[in-house]
Amino acid sequence: MSQNDNDTRHMILNAADLLFSERGYASVRLKDIADVIGVKHAALYYYFPGGKEELYTAVMQYSFQRHRAGMTESIAQANADVRDQLWAVADWLLAHAPLNVGQIERSDFAAITPEHAQALSTMIYDSLRQPLREALAAAQTRGEIGPIDVDLAAVSFITLVESVHGTINPYLIPRKREAIDGIINLLLYGWLPR
Repeated sequence: MSQNDNDTRHMILNAADLLFSERGYASVRLKDIADVIGVKHAALYYYFPGGKEELYTAVMQYSFQRHRAGMTESIAQANADVRDQLWAVADWLLAHAPLNVGQIERSDFAAITPEHAQALSTMIYDSLRQPLREALAAAQTRGEIGPIDVDLAAVSFITLVESVHGTINPYLIPRKREAIDGIINLLLYGWLPR
């Protein structure tokens, strides 16, 4: 693929990512994506011969690979302290649009083939879980945290941060960082008095 083709492919992915995240899979037509980037919708088949579902699958892979790489890099740049690493992940997530994974799985996955839905679900789970899982496992090795199910802890943390990030609750919107600090304290220290 030439550089020009590669640039066009990335323009298509970015435009499709924006539209799919705003409107969902079923509401977006290839023509909508083509209109955003100024090409005829038939031109999209050159890059994605499988049509809308192939493009959607590519968008999800592109988006969640970007999240995985971003969270991994954020953790690597943080201090080797579990609290700092949790904040690094939270800051990465807050700097990007809410993921709405539940909505994607309930709505978008119902409109694509079960094989694509299952593959994407696994890829999303791995992409969001793995960077934090590794950080939590390292924190266990350092003795910062006790024996926990690091997979469950990683998924729980991402889910809690995303629930705060995606809220429209007027009480929480101005207090997102305070809420996330509370989540981190809750996960690290629990609710029970020591």
